[in-house]
Amino acid sequence: MLSDRFQRKHTYLRLAVTDRCNLRCRYCMPAEGINFAPRQELLTYEEMLRLTGVLKRYGLKKVRLTGGEPLARRGVETLLRGLATQGLSIHLTTNAILLQPFIGLFQDIHVAGLNISLDTLQPERFKTITRRDEFSATWKNLLAALEAGLPVKINCVFMRGVNDDELVDFARLTQHYPIDVRFIEAMPFNAGDGNQDVYISAADIHARLLAALPNLKSAETNFHSATDRYTVPDWPGGIGIIPAYSRSRCGSCNRIRLTPQGELLNCLYATDGLQLRSILRAGGSDEDLIHLINEYLGTKAINGHEAERLAGLNGRFASMTTIGG
Repeated sequence: MLSDRFQRKHTYLRLAVTDRCNLRCRYCMPAEGINFAPRQELLTYEEMLRLTGVLKRYGLKKVRLTGGEPLARRGVETLLRGLATQGLSIHLTTNAILLQPFIGLFQDIHVAGLNISLDTLQPERFKTITRRDEFSATWKNLLAALEAGLPVKINCVFMRGVNDDELVDFARLTQHYPIDVRFIEAMPFNAGDGNQDVYISAADIHARLLAALPNLKSAETNFHSATDRYTVPDWPGGIGIIPAYSRSRCGSCNRIRLTPQGELLNCLYATDGLQLRSILRAGGSDEDLIHLINEYLGTKAINGHEAERLAGLNGRFASMTTIGG
C-alpha cells in the first residue's frame, strides 16, 4: 500500500501532463508565461502509464489529469485511453477552451469527473483575469459537457475586489444545472502578480454564502475530499468551498502529485520531491520505483502548514502549472 507514517493510504494521483497553458491567469503566471520545460524533459505518455500501472498495483484508484492545460498537449488521447484500459477512475481539470473534440472520448471511457476552471461569468472580466478573450468558448463547451451527461464541476478562485461580487451568480448556477460550484481560496504564487490582498478565507466565503442563501445546508463530504460541501434544498447542484491556503482538511489527505517533468510530490506545499523520470530512464525496475516511492511517502508532513515550514516557502509558491493544478 502507498502509506505514509501517519497511516494515510494514497489512492489518488494528480498527474500534470504539461506545464503549458493557453491562458495567462494573473494569479498564476505573468503575461509572457513562465520558463516552460523543454519537451525532452517531460514524461512521455508511455512513462506516465508505466508509473500509473505500478501505482495501481499498490492501491491507486483515481487519476486526475491537470496542467497547465492537459488538453493542450498533443496526443493526450493516448494517455486517456491507456488510463481507461488500466481500470482507473479518470478525472480532469481543464479550462474547457479545447474541450469540444474530446467530449465523445470522455463518454466512451467514462470520465468520472470534469472540473472546469472558471473565475467569472462576465466576458470582459474573463479577459482581464486570463489575458485571453475565450469566455464564449469556455461557457459553450461547459454547457456541451453538461448536455452530454458528463459530471461537471466549476472551480472558481474567489478573490477580493476581483470577482467576489459574483458569489451569488455562481452559487445560483446550482439552482439551474446539476453542477457543483466550488469556491477556492487564492494562493500567493511567485509566478503570478503576488497580490495577497485578494485573499478571502474559506470561513469568510462560507459566511457570505450563508448570508446570501439562508437555506444553505451542510452536505455529506467524502472523508478524503479537500472540499467542504453544501446544498440548497431542491437545487440540483451543490456548492463547495476549498480551503487551499488555510488547509483545514489536510489531515485526511490521500493525494500524491506528479509534475510534467516526473517529480513526485507528496504535498501541494512540498518542494523536495522524488525525481522518477531519471529512475525510469536509467532502467529502474518496478520494484525500484515502488520502494523509492514508499520511502518518499514516509517523509510526508502531517499537513500543508508543516510542509510549508519544512520547505521554507514563507508563503510564496511556484506557478500551479509547474506543480499540477
